[in-house]
Order: sequence, then C-alpha cells, then structure tokens
Amino acid sequence: WLPGSDTEVIYNDRRGDRFVSVILDVFTGESRTLPGPIYAVSPKGDVAVGLNFARVDSTRPGYGYKGAIDPGADKLHPADDGIYAIDLHTGESRLVVSLDQIASVPGEGPMRGKHWFNHLLFNPDGTRFVFLHRWYRQAPMKGRWRTRMFTAQPNGEGLHCVADHGMVSHFIWRSPQQILAWSNEPETGARFHLYRDTTDHVEVIGEAILKRDGHCSYSPDGKWVLTDTYPDGDRMQTLMLFRPADSKLVVLGKFYLSPEHKGEYRCDLHPRWSRDGKYVCIDSMHIGDKRQMYILDVSGIVDSVE
Repeated sequence: WLPGSDTEVIYNDRRGDRFVSVILDVFTGESRTLPGPIYAVSPKGDVAVGLNFARVDSTRPGYGYKGAIDPGADKLHPADDGIYAIDLHTGESRLVVSLDQIASVPGEGPMRGKHWFNHLLFNPDGTRFVFLHRWYRQAPMKGRWRTRMFTAQPNGEGLHCVADHGMVSHFIWRSPQQILAWSNEPETGARFHLYRDTTDHVEVIGEAILKRDGHCSYSPDGKWVLTDTYPDGDRMQTLMLFRPADSKLVVLGKFYLSPEHKGEYRCDLHPRWSRDGKYVCIDSMHIGDKRQMYILDVSGIVDSVE
C-alpha cells in the first residue's frame, strides 16, 4: 500500500526490456507508470529510492530481476549507476548515490571486483535511508563478497558509513536514529549489533542468546524482536521472539526446508509483524512442496507481562 493512501498500491513491473514501477488505484483501476522500479518508499509516501535490479541479478541472483539489460555490466563501479530517488507525485527521478562515489570511500581490504547496492530501507520518519554496499574482492566476481552499511538523506546528502568490518547482513530500524543489524565488529565478532546513526556508538543485543543471523524486525511497540534462522543441520528453520528488556526468548516454531530448496530457490521464513503487533506472518515450504504464507497469533505472548 502506498503510505498515506487508502486506495493505492505501488509495485514493480517490466515493460519490454526495462523495469518500471506502477501506482494503481485498486478501486478505480486508474494507474500511472514511473520511470524506474522502486526498492523502498518513505513513510510519507512522497518519495521512493530504487536501484539497478539488472545489476543486482547478475551479482546476487535471486535478489534482482531478469529481463533487462544492464548498460554498465562491464564496469566495476560506474559513475552513472547507483541509487536514485523518485518523486512519487511528479515521477522525476535522479541519481543520488553513485557506485563510483561509494567505491571511492576508503574501507577495510581491497575493492577490486564488481560493486553493487542492495537492501534499501527508510527510517521511521523518512529523514534518512540505509543501504548495503557490496563488492567482490577480486575481478570479475571471485570469492565471497564483502559488505559495508551506509545511511544518507533521501537526496543523497549526509552520507555516513555505519558499519565497515566486512560483513553486514539483515537489519531493521529501531527508531529514526538506531539500526539493529547482524554484523561483524572487531571486539564482539558476528552478533546482532544496535548502531546509532551518524555516530560511532554500537552495542550488542541478545548476547549469548541470539547466536545466528536472521531476518530481524521490531514489534510495533518496540518491545520485541522477531527473527528467524537459516536451516540447521536437520534443515529446520527456527522462528523466535526476543525481548531485549529482560532477555526473554520465545521459540514460536521450527519449520522444515527440504535440501533441494537452496540458493536462489530457497524459501526463507522472512517473518513480519501485523500492524497491531498481534500476529506474525511467515513464508514456508514445510508442508508439501509449495510456498505458502502462514499467520501465527502471538498476542498471548506479546501481551504477557511475564
């Protein structure tokens, strides 16, 4: 749903050999097409940020889109490609952060391979957005990629490197100034870290309890962290709730994922909250061989004072 509207949705589409986004009124059928696909929409619904999904598809299959040509495919970090902002009222689009710009920001280790951006997300008040900068250590694409996490204002100004120690995975904004992320820090290793944007402040969340990477998100009231895991040795994916205030952990369930569903064809749980914080929705293939969406009632847990 487009923020601020009770009738419009926004979605990405392909028209011929190019990607676009469409704003559709689900009741009247009226629509308008924007010049590029979107990745994240601001909470006010006035601006969106997007990137080159063809480049993402070539660097990280399963996260981009197929069917379009990447004009900068042979370039490691083109100056005319990166993150663009789209005015959702006028359709005007402009590049706000280029790959060449970010590649020129010094970091740990060599950056000789191909660069790309991924995982864009606005903060709760829409004043800043976060994104991941990824690259392969060598050209063209050899070995595992490395990652840095940046934030910026919607116009690309106020650029800040939040995390720069090789690995940042899933993340979520806790507040307009705080970001929870599974990442690597020299003193604590791979953990869920809570960062304060535009500063060097960082702290560990769920020490000795949340030991594995997962798709994390905060409940609407900010009291609970919902997260999951990738399949363990028995191919079970664990879904859990964690309350930082007292380190309470509740395992909601474990879901089987067959061995043939891996790589870009896997099915992560991708847990997310209902807007009232009473329910959790997941994707799963634990029954039969089909992707399905399941809803879990967690009201009895999140409303408990124990």
